[in-house]
Amino acid sequence: MGKASKESNVVMEKMAVDPEFDLMYFMSVNNSNQIEQGLLEQLETYWKAWKPLLHAYRFFRPEEEDKGYVLVFFNGDVEDAVEEVWQNSPSSGMAAHNLAISLVMLAVQGLVPQVMAGACAPLPKPDKDIRKKFKKLGLEWRDAGTVNRNYAVFTPFPYAGGCEICYLKDDCPKSAYRPQPDCNTFCGVKLP
Repeated sequence: MGKASKESNVVMEKMAVDPEFDLMYFMSVNNSNQIEQGLLEQLETYWKAWKPLLHAYRFFRPEEEDKGYVLVFFNGDVEDAVEEVWQNSPSSGMAAHNLAISLVMLAVQGLVPQVMAGACAPLPKPDKDIRKKFKKLGLEWRDAGTVNRNYAVFTPFPYAGGCEICYLKDDCPKSAYRPQPDCNTFCGVKLP
């Protein structure tokens, strides 16, 4: 674990993440069953450049140190890079977008392995103390259940349940409250 800072009664601790590229996972997110060699080489370049730009933080209250939340996100640099790729080639841009999603989700799965079983990271609603920590990180919580970053996941750490605790349960097609076959949401954004 990394450096911790305290404000009010919430501790924010930087975490190390080092996700490995998982081609099958990427292909699932990208909704593809094959990838051309040129695109794969391009994606490898992005992966190596973007992986060090991942940010991961754990939030908890000192009196409940064994439970809290984890936040994994990219700052605007990766968003800008994806947009630039998208402008040059929509198909490569979609692959770059899905690679950024994969990188964040694989990092989350490395920290909270149970999200892999459900193929979903339930989104809790952060309280005002945690939202203040978000602001320190340059993030802004939106009532729609997102932050001002395209690639971000906020979920309980350790795993603390699925649909029943998720802020998006009323709109998620996977929710037990709205039965559907597969979840296709990523932090409030519909995936292909």
